[in-house]
Amino acid sequence: MAKNPRFDGDRMFSGFVLGLLAGALWALFKGPRVRVRLRLPDIEAARQRIEEAKTALRDTLENVTPSDPVDSSIAEGKEAARRRRAELGLNDG
Repeated sequence: MAKNPRFDGDRMFSGFVLGLLAGALWALFKGPRVRVRLRLPDIEAARQRIEEAKTALRDTLENVTPSDPVDSSIAEGKEAARRRRAELGLNDG
């Protein structure tokens, strides 16, 4: 089979690679640009919303979480002991 002089595989591959590179460069310089502008007030507003969400979540979790009866009893006992010591005049300070 005779080689076709008008078809050269190496030149075809080189042209394909060169076309890819040229297309990539054109897309980089002529394609749409994404511009994101973050202004300081937007950042501060976002921080404020995050803080509000954290506070709301913390409050919700504290209200939903059942309190430990042992810890509650200990806290009540300590408070009663402080009051009794104050009544008897046995304060440390």
